Amino acid sequence: MLMKACVLCKVVGILAIVGALNWGSIALFQVNFVENLIGQYPMALRVVYGLVGLSGLALLASFFMVCPTCKK
Repeated sequence: MLMKACVLCKVVGILAIVGALNWGSIALFQVNFVENLIGQYPMALRVVYGLVGLSGLALLASFFMVCPTCKK
């Protein structure tokens, strides 16, 4: 699915996957991998979480619109 996508679609997809896996690890194991990796830098955490949230919105928009770059 992401193999033939444009760079933007790949980045959005990877960020959404990272966010989903992180939430799954929180639910199953009570381990927040993003916070463990970037925990010393609260502003960086906000940026990562913000990017994951924006990627979710972009995926939501992809249900209604076609990517102008890769036409998918």
